[in-house]
Amino acid sequence: MTELWHDAFLLHQRPYGNTSIMAEMFTLENGRISVIARGAKKPKSKFFGVLSPFSKLRITYRGRSELKTLTNVDKEDIFSNSFSKLSFTLLYINELLMKILPHGAPQSELFNLYGKFLIEVKSSKEIDIVLRKFELDLLEMLGYGINFKNEVDAGHSIEVNKSYDFIPELGFKESPNGLFDGHEIISISKFDFKDINKKKFKALTTMAISYSLDGDDLKSRKIFKTLKK
Repeated sequence: MTELWHDAFLLHQRPYGNTSIMAEMFTLENGRISVIARGAKKPKSKFFGVLSPFSKLRITYRGRSELKTLTNVDKEDIFSNSFSKLSFTLLYINELLMKILPHGAPQSELFNLYGKFLIEVKSSKEIDIVLRKFELDLLEMLGYGINFKNEVDAGHSIEVNKSYDFIPELGFKESPNGLFDGHEIISISKFDFKDINKKKFKALTTMAISYSLDGDDLKSRKIFKTLKK
């Protein structure tokens, strides 16, 4: 029986026994799946050195249970394995996807968004901005999109010269000493980021992402905090 090839990204991997690896894959056709790559830690294995995150893969697998057996893998290089600021950003995104993706549910739109993000972030000098754009698109797909057009009390349009606070479960609320200026909110709505305060932009998406996760924190965020100390 001919096995089907699937486009995939590796989100996470961990040792399985002495010589094998268990991996979480994000596939185009079947969403998130769990696979065992048997013997992958052996130098002579066809999987050795190939199962790396942030690279586009082509895989085949078999099995009827939730845990599949990886049978073949082909790699399309996107990133080296150097550990840099970019790598920490990517680890954060992968952990985020691990939190939100159910097993076996196709998410083709998100798969394509993730692939586009990897390509853009590789060549961009504005990593933070590419990351924020991805977070905004992700929130929209999850049904937690931010309303940048209207404030929450009376539904009035956001005004350039007013200040607002962001309430994750509601949206922007007018406040004399609000963190966000109206012109910044309007600029973000237009994807015009050149004059946006990056720290405030990050605070905005962090609050929205945390709310979408029901307050569940990410390990990668704790790593970032430790590195900054």
